Amino acid sequence: MNLSRLIRANISFFTRYYRLVAIAVLITVAVMVGSLVVGDSVRTTLVKRVNERLGDTETIIFSRNSFMDEAWLDASLWGESAKGFLLTNGFIAQNGKLIPVFVWGTDEYSLAKGTAKPNQALAKELGGEAISTIILRLPATGLIPSGSLFVTENYTSSLRLDFGGIVEAEQGGNLSMKNEQTIPFNLFVNREELAEAMETVGKINLILTPKEITSDELNHEWNYRMSGLSVNPREGFTEILSDRVFLPEEVTHTIRRDNAGTNRLFSYLANSIEREGVSVPYSFVTAMDRFQGETLGKEEIILSDYTAKRLQAKPGDHIEVSYFVSQDLKTLVTKKVKLRVKKIVPLAVLQEDETLSADFPGLSDVERCTDWDSDLPIDMDRITDEDEKYWELYRTTPKAIIAYDAIATDWSNGYGNATALRINDRNPVFSALRAEMFGIQVIHPRETGLYAAKNGVDFSSLFLALGFFIIVSAILLMLVPLSEMLWQRREEIALLQSLGFSRQRISRILWRESAPVVLLSSLMGVIAGLLYTTLIMWLLGNVWKGATHTDGFAVYPGAMTILIGFIIGVALSLGLLWWRIRKSIIPARTQGMTSLPPTNARAQGMASLLAIGMIVINLFFLHNVILFVVAGVILIGTAALWGDYLIRRNGSASTPHFQAGKMIWSALLANRKQALLSFFALSTGVFIVFSVGLNRKGFADSSQIRTGTGGYSLWCESSVPVYHNMTTAAGKEKLSLTGLPGDAQILQCLRYGADDASCLNLNRVTTPTVLGVDMNGLLESDFQIEQNIWSSDRDAVFKRMQTATDSVYPALIDATVLTWGLMMNLGDTLHYENDKGQTVAIQLAGTLSNSIFQGHLLVDRRHFSHIWPETTGSEVFLLKVNETEKEEVKNLLSQALNEYGVRVSTTNDRLRQFNTVTDTYLTIFLTLGGLGLLLGIMSFIIVVRKNLSMRRPEIDLYRTLGFTDLQIEELLYRENRLVPLYAIATGVISSLVGVSLNFMHTSVWVWLLAGLFTAFFVIGVIVFIRKSVREILQE
Repeated sequence: MNLSRLIRANISFFTRYYRLVAIAVLITVAVMVGSLVVGDSVRTTLVKRVNERLGDTETIIFSRNSFMDEAWLDASLWGESAKGFLLTNGFIAQNGKLIPVFVWGTDEYSLAKGTAKPNQALAKELGGEAISTIILRLPATGLIPSGSLFVTENYTSSLRLDFGGIVEAEQGGNLSMKNEQTIPFNLFVNREELAEAMETVGKINLILTPKEITSDELNHEWNYRMSGLSVNPREGFTEILSDRVFLPEEVTHTIRRDNAGTNRLFSYLANSIEREGVSVPYSFVTAMDRFQGETLGKEEIILSDYTAKRLQAKPGDHIEVSYFVSQDLKTLVTKKVKLRVKKIVPLAVLQEDETLSADFPGLSDVERCTDWDSDLPIDMDRITDEDEKYWELYRTTPKAIIAYDAIATDWSNGYGNATALRINDRNPVFSALRAEMFGIQVIHPRETGLYAAKNGVDFSSLFLALGFFIIVSAILLMLVPLSEMLWQRREEIALLQSLGFSRQRISRILWRESAPVVLLSSLMGVIAGLLYTTLIMWLLGNVWKGATHTDGFAVYPGAMTILIGFIIGVALSLGLLWWRIRKSIIPARTQGMTSLPPTNARAQGMASLLAIGMIVINLFFLHNVILFVVAGVILIGTAALWGDYLIRRNGSASTPHFQAGKMIWSALLANRKQALLSFFALSTGVFIVFSVGLNRKGFADSSQIRTGTGGYSLWCESSVPVYHNMTTAAGKEKLSLTGLPGDAQILQCLRYGADDASCLNLNRVTTPTVLGVDMNGLLESDFQIEQNIWSSDRDAVFKRMQTATDSVYPALIDATVLTWGLMMNLGDTLHYENDKGQTVAIQLAGTLSNSIFQGHLLVDRRHFSHIWPETTGSEVFLLKVNETEKEEVKNLLSQALNEYGVRVSTTNDRLRQFNTVTDTYLTIFLTLGGLGLLLGIMSFIIVVRKNLSMRRPEIDLYRTLGFTDLQIEELLYRENRLVPLYAIATGVISSLVGVSLNFMHTSVWVWLLAGLFTAFFVIGVIVFIRKSVREILQE
């Protein structure tokens, strides 16, 4: 018989062993390839999602808080396929549910007025093709900023639209500027109709172009008219106005710097002009640097003859002007300024200057004073017939001119510090103006989007880590039958050696016999790996959607990825095969002469000290979860060392007389390696399953809930900003919230919308959404600081958060987001663009324990307003009420703030949403760990059955010596139960060490389930061994 025939015959004869080896190799390669392809598939899906939402867009021109003239779309800079949009937030009310949407006003998709087309995701949410009419609510922004004082009380408008079909993803239906994998709810409407509803006719705020455009190229094409500035020649001067009424401070500063003698104007509605108890109510007043060529001193006022007559005032008299100032969230404070009358001018002179007063919608365009539609608390009872007569004749003609410097600080706001500029030169210089001064941003989304997609959650590493125990168990499953087969062939190997075959030649024979099985199984493993990937991707988009919050995952196998997985799997399997073959071939001269190493407890003692030391130090000082898990793993290794030590010591000990216990230990010693393999397979499996199960977060611990919610009961988000202060009586009255409990605590937050950095986003985020929060409010809450760059206590951290150093603003962030979402360290810096187009540094100064703020940066509200002064409305707010009042308050908020599109949820539900992601990953881990445990159990079953099968001659010998079957059964039962029970006990104890930090957070039901599983494992082992022993005795 030649060598090839011998190899085929051996494979055929030992098929039952090679079958198990083949299955183990197939599983190993399948998990290797599958895990790597899962990572590639998720990454490719995210990349395709980026391309899907951007289309051919390379550059985005975005005006966040202002608008651009739609005529700019005709510029050659953009290219032929540029698209202009009017983008805004909105919401749709359906069946008592508010659905936040992105509203895209566009000329694309053949949209007639009165029709709307949702994308597929929104259409599905609305009910699919069954929808016919869509009631859309929008912010009634207009051109004048809603956060300013002189706007109407109406913050929202609505459109009734007919369903016009669906904009598919291929058509750009999933258009989005956010680096998130979730598909947005997009609604596309006619741009002209949307502009009419928003009172922004002729305006856009977003341009998408396939060309790569730099800021310099943009500014070369841009001019001030594109951002709403108008330059109007007047008699003796040139006047500059803005369609937003207010001129940005940097624009004012630049124009004044380049044009000497620029005269600043600020038009305002004063509460009163008063002298010695005589008052003229609600009068338009204009502040100026100069009037008719005369510079006004800081304490000077010019009165119209009409006003002077009503006040009985003359030059030199002192006049008091009172007015409202908005400090924060339209919290109004009345201020007064005392001025001296410089001179009195005819009212006709002021009336002739038609642009002395700015036009404020709701104030300037009404027929009567009592028709004023203003956000200000105007007392109509103060308005007299005289005031109405003046309005009928002169409208907004100012009743007084005051010094600009007298009110500059009080009247200026986040939108500007002047309502007009007057320049003596007929040809003013505007060359230094840039688009960034008007809030226009140049964004290159593809670069950041692809970076976020490719560097997000690494599912390859995740699933390799989750499948690690499956691989380990598969390796053990391979080694058990392989070792058993080689042990049974020891006489064959000895015969070959006696015939003169060298160890190398025998190894090559066994290698040539086993390697084809491994290679063929590995090829099958690649196919199984692709099937495994397909299953995982389906589960991620459906059953395990809690981890991804999206669907649409597909398998994208890369040839290089498959090859790497195949090579690693084959190399691992062949390496172990070669090692086991080499170990099994002992030179003939040493057969029967091997001896065990002496029993020495030093290694076991050192391992025990290491494990106990790590546990104690971590428990009392470090409190590090990873160290506890490491300590649990070391504990398993320590238990294995002690078990091996006991087997060697008790199995090799000599006794003067017969002992049943000695026979048990001797039998374990004879099968020591098999016992250790079974121990590791079972103990690590139990450790993984129990660690994951006990790590599930419960809501039984009230302290954990309060730390995560800060003690707040409700989390609210609005589609339309809320500009009023909910904590004041005036604010509550404006918002119809007077029914709130008197002891309700409210925390309103300003929001700069960017990317979601929470665990709900699979992408790598570089600019998370920022919330402007009152740090004193957080100080009084139950939110906890984990770490900070100052090594300060909790109170000191919240105080330090209110101070910026060297224009670097400190921020708080969730500890989990810092580590896993941003993948950064404490003290690192993020960079944002402020309203002026300047780069601002925000330092990660402290971390919060897992909280409802996950995914956001928290900065002090004053710092926030300094960075983004135009963002003055609150879109996120928290309420703290009694538990018994929670539902009542929830209903009140939903009804009172319905026009703002407010969505109210309990803070517990929000925290549970984040915990769901963790629980989903734990479920994945538990599922794969459970599969690994099953493989470990299979290894254990094989060991027990093979062990008992090999003991038939020994059983016959026992019977010959007079042992009864009952005695033999008890002996074998005690011997075979020792290792599995020890392994189960070790796995359970090690898992308790690994999750010891979460003891207080684990619910009673989880503990009960863990106890039931432990009992199930123990009883299962006992029953299986007892049954197996009886079966072997009956054969």
